Amino acid sequence: MAKLKNWIIHNPDLAFAILLAVCVYSYFAITNDLFFTHRTSYAIMERFAVLGLVGLALTLCIIAGEIDLSIGSNAALAAVIVVRFTDSLGAGTAALIAMAVATVVGLIQGYFIAYLRIRAIVLTVGTLMLLRGVALFAAEEKTVMLTDFTVPDFISEKMFVYFSPASLLVIGVFVIVGLFMNYTRYGREIYAIGGARKEALASGIDLKRPMIIVFAISGFCAGLGGVIIGLRSGTAQALGLQYLLLAGTVAAFIGGVSILGGRGGVIGAAIGTLTVNFLNTGLVFNVTPAFMVQLYLGVLLMVVIIFQTGSQIFDTYQRRQQILGDVDRMRDELLARKREVEI
Repeated sequence: MAKLKNWIIHNPDLAFAILLAVCVYSYFAITNDLFFTHRTSYAIMERFAVLGLVGLALTLCIIAGEIDLSIGSNAALAAVIVVRFTDSLGAGTAALIAMAVATVVGLIQGYFIAYLRIRAIVLTVGTLMLLRGVALFAAEEKTVMLTDFTVPDFISEKMFVYFSPASLLVIGVFVIVGLFMNYTRYGREIYAIGGARKEALASGIDLKRPMIIVFAISGFCAGLGGVIIGLRSGTAQALGLQYLLLAGTVAAFIGGVSILGGRGGVIGAAIGTLTVNFLNTGLVFNVTPAFMVQLYLGVLLMVVIIFQTGSQIFDTYQRRQQILGDVDRMRDELLARKREVEI
């Protein structure tokens, strides 16, 4: 119990994210008999395969103190490319091209953000509109469709009861990115530029490297997500996937990433994504109107933000009390030494 208490004290946002996920899942499992089934769990993991990638990408961007508003447009472009060229080039080649294009877009964005020292929210708004235009051109302003559904059938094939090749691939991406963020120098640099950018730059960290890495990962995740949803559905629209940005942002913040940057992680991104999927799936089972789904997501996000704000205020108060206590102790020691000298 002591270890658990210490872990909760040191990871309050992640602990709250886990508690929130358990509460949401338990509520729908108790109130709806269809929710607590193998089929529903499989459907949740299928949605995790796309939303999880977006939540992961946005989590890394927010940790670095930025945000990628173009991620939905990048995913839509990747979906259009893979669907458009699968019949002529094959699914593997088309998927590689789509992910390469999305990753290069992320690289370019990261370079310009670091080189020009501008906020990502400014640049990625322009990229969002640019990529929508490119996607419309690539799709010839119409919905593109596959004619061979062999690959879609394969990536949606059920494996180990709850998973598919797509969801297993995404879980693998989470593991690799988690190891990268926690056990490499480049991952620690990403945390540094988000939590204390001026100090990180003063210590000699080059802003270009971590920023390019973050946005390259974001582009790759967007591309992979677009490829999965394009091949799985067999269709793609240039103006589709607009919901991914909002849902992914909610998932990132529910997972405990700090709006100030420098805090958060891959485990939190996974938990936040699952929480959003639990809520969406449960509300669909309850035949909830679409506007109410958005309302519940907004309320959930507000609860998380209020908790994070309260947690930061409490941390600040604790640090202030500790500093005051140290000052009082030093004062008492100095007064005691002064009395000894006078005696």
